[in-house]
Amino acid sequence: MQRERYLQLLERAYAQLPETVKEHSRFIIPTVISRIQGKITVITNLGDVSKAVNRDPEMIAKFLMKELGTSGMFDGQQLILKGQFRQSQIQSKYESFLAQFVICPECGKPDTKIIKEDRISFLKCEACGSKNPIGGIRVTKIKIEKPEVGEEIIVPITRIEGNNGIAHVGNYRIIVRNVKEEGKVKARVTEIVGNEIYAEYIKTVK
Repeated sequence: MQRERYLQLLERAYAQLPETVKEHSRFIIPTVISRIQGKITVITNLGDVSKAVNRDPEMIAKFLMKELGTSGMFDGQQLILKGQFRQSQIQSKYESFLAQFVICPECGKPDTKIIKEDRISFLKCEACGSKNPIGGIRVTKIKIEKPEVGEEIIVPITRIEGNNGIAHVGNYRIIVRNVKEEGKVKARVTEIVGNEIYAEYIKTVK
C-alpha cells in the first residue's frame, strides 16, 4: 500500500516537471555553414542556428564579429563578414558563444534564457533552476563597411524599379541592374556615389 502511494506521488511529481527536465536526449550542437566569396565570408544559416539555441541572431552576430576581429552585416538569415574565415574557425567561435551564453554551467543543458535584474544579466536555467551572472558582449554597433568597386556583394532586394532591384543596407541604398524580382542576389559593384551603390546582377542566391 505504501509502495503504491509512493508511486502515485512520484508520478504526480514527474508530471509537474518542465518538459526540458524530462528530456534526456543529448544536445546536438548546430553546425554553422559558411563559404568564402572573394574578400568576404558568408554565414548562410545564422538565422537557423540562432533559432536552434533560442538566442537573438544579432547577439550571435556581434559576438562572432568581436571574436573574429572584423565587421559585417546581418540580413535576417545570412551574416556577411569582411575577410576570409574558415568554417572550423567560425564553428569554434560559435561554440564559445554557446558555452558563455546558452549552456547551463550547473547541469550542462541548453534550456536557458537570459534575464536582467538591476542591470545585471543572468543565465537562468529552466531545467535545474540555477541562475548565474553573465557578462555582456562589449562591442560597438555593427559596422557596415562600404564595398569597393569591383567587389562582389550579396544583398536582399526589397523593391523593383524598372530593370533595377533596390536594397537598403545600413545607410546605403544599393541599386542592382537587371534584376527582375525580389530576393537575395549576388552582384558586382560598378560605381559608388555618396551613399548610393550601383552594382551589376550576377545571380540569384537562395
